[in-house]
Amino acid sequence: MGFDKVLVTGAGGLLGGYAVEALQGHYAVSGLDLLPARHDIPHITDSIENPEAVRRACAGQDAVVHIAARPNIWSGDGHEIVQTNVVGTWNVLKAAEAAGVKRVIVTSSDSVVGFTVFEGTMIPPSYLPVDADHPRRPTDAYALSKKLCEEMARSFAERGTLTVTVLRPVYVLYPEFEGEVKARAADPKGYKGPAAGGRQPAGGGPMWHYVDPRDMGRAYRCALEAADPGFGPYFICGPTTLAPEPTVGRFREKTGTAPEIRDPALYETSPHAPLYDLTAPAERLGFQAEHDLRRVLYG
Repeated sequence: MGFDKVLVTGAGGLLGGYAVEALQGHYAVSGLDLLPARHDIPHITDSIENPEAVRRACAGQDAVVHIAARPNIWSGDGHEIVQTNVVGTWNVLKAAEAAGVKRVIVTSSDSVVGFTVFEGTMIPPSYLPVDADHPRRPTDAYALSKKLCEEMARSFAERGTLTVTVLRPVYVLYPEFEGEVKARAADPKGYKGPAAGGRQPAGGGPMWHYVDPRDMGRAYRCALEAADPGFGPYFICGPTTLAPEPTVGRFREKTGTAPEIRDPALYETSPHAPLYDLTAPAERLGFQAEHDLRRVLYG
């Protein structure tokens, strides 16, 4: 299935900018965002909460990469986060369907599993590595909004009117956030960020997961290029965690639980492998992260 025209919602944001950069030269890219686009592309400056603006943006498009959202728990109160993310995603899916768009890539989050936000009530995964079949147990407004968006995406996919693929990125480690990540690595037990001039503390949950934004941009391109990507959802994550301890030992220490390890060889050969199953995006999308940012911290 070939695509010529691709709309990127959120093209004025950090992640949207990387997505546009990864797609330019391969597609005719346009944008929709409250912020101006970060690249020289046709762009509508408006909100995904405005159905008419979304309809105009989707008209004539072959595919949509839907990124626009309140991106974390710091981006508004619970009402604002749910309103923007859920209503905005509904508007995008509905407009894409009406416009005859062939494929929509929906950006969810690993937070739907329920083990990323210290401010919430974290529920440890039942088994490792966590795959697409693992129960979703969100406990904060942002994670809940993303679970609801996944449900909407599946509903549209099951209608058979358009192909929908869901990506679940972990903490996207932009260059602007590296100072906080390095400060946390320098004082893992005492870090109370933001401590290095950042807008928010270093993220990634208890295991310090991350994905390089260049890899995330390429993941969107892989999801567009795959002949049969399926629904997913696919965890998009770097090849390692940034935590100092090996993954399984740290998980047991942080949670007080001993989870079922369904792929012991993974953590034997790669002790700092993430909690998430990364074989599915490799096999279905042809995506594997290229940037191991653990080397930034530990050489």
